[in-house]
Amino acid sequence: MALRRLLDDLKSRAFGGGPLQRAPPWLLMLEQFFYSSAEHNRAAPHIRDAASVQGTLNNFVIATIPCWLIGLWSLGYQSNLAMVEMELTELPGWRGGILTGWGIGYDPEHLLACFVHGFLYFVPVFLVALLVGSFWDVVFSVVRRRPLDEGLLFFAWLFALILPAGAPLYQVGLGMTFGMVVGKHVYGGSGRYLVNPAILGVTFLLFAYPDLVFGESSWIPVPGFDQTPALELAAAGGIEAILQSGLSWWDLFLGVRPGPIGVTSVLGCLLGAGYLILTGTASWRVMLGVLLGVVATVFLFNGLATAGNPVFEILWIWHLVLGGLAFGTVFFATDPVAGAMTDPGRWAFGVLVGLLVIVIRVTNPSYNEGILFAVLLASLFSPLIDFVVVELNIRRRRRRVAESG
Repeated sequence: MALRRLLDDLKSRAFGGGPLQRAPPWLLMLEQFFYSSAEHNRAAPHIRDAASVQGTLNNFVIATIPCWLIGLWSLGYQSNLAMVEMELTELPGWRGGILTGWGIGYDPEHLLACFVHGFLYFVPVFLVALLVGSFWDVVFSVVRRRPLDEGLLFFAWLFALILPAGAPLYQVGLGMTFGMVVGKHVYGGSGRYLVNPAILGVTFLLFAYPDLVFGESSWIPVPGFDQTPALELAAAGGIEAILQSGLSWWDLFLGVRPGPIGVTSVLGCLLGAGYLILTGTASWRVMLGVLLGVVATVFLFNGLATAGNPVFEILWIWHLVLGGLAFGTVFFATDPVAGAMTDPGRWAFGVLVGLLVIVIRVTNPSYNEGILFAVLLASLFSPLIDFVVVELNIRRRRRRVAESG
């Protein structure tokens, strides 16, 4: 109640008690995160429930916190190890000034040093994504004369979690612009988009700026240092190449590896999945469907494995911890808007995502991550999947009625 009164007081003092949409985006986002609308439906045919669009999206943000915390530590740990290996005593720029000036240092064994180092890379990316997203929300709100759209924090947060830590900020702004405008607002905003805006923004950057992912220092942002991600190692030399690099299955599961901040830890994704399922926010059918699709497709390619194709021989247990499969399954494939809405459709949607992930990983030599493209492609088919499910139900009921009559 105290926070409620504080927000109302800020609005009344700064904006004279005017309409809510006159307040700045940061204040609206803060209010939307903690509170839903004061207006309630009290009569049929409307559903009366405590759930709201903003509450659902907030649960996704909360569920990513374990991934975020582990990812911050992992990024700082990998960066500090790289500095030790290169015998660097200080980073250039403002980050080095903070780490050195505040006495935090670059010790890879120091928990705080690793967290702060990773945090200093995440914050600028997230803030730019948030500000750019706020700008486009305001523009479309003014043009369409509608209240500000929901989901700004959700999209900016996920977008920042799947980008390389050292991404140039102008590219962050461009990717967020493409995702918000082309992926969200042209369809009418939250609840109406065809594909997840965060995925679309990152996919745009992959095509527009390939060096964002494949360039030197993409994943460990220490100048002059480069380390190949585990999935690329597997694509080139199979599991043996991963093991020779010093990474184990448990390292990949826990998140001790280079990669995007939110994607590195499968353990963090499992914790987030548990929260989403317990709160009823995400469908366990989609998650299990992805797993079934992955396992079935991997067994198929294992049977087709020939000499000289190490990717064909990778077992499903390794595929689950490689790349961003776990993160994409839990937080993108379960998108309540872009995915299928019927229960049978969710099974089919999940299986399709799992199948596409492995097909892309095995057959695409240029970019073998797979999960982003798989979710994008499956999202385009989700309306068709639901249509088929509904039509089959209608036919089955007609047949049952005809037989009983």
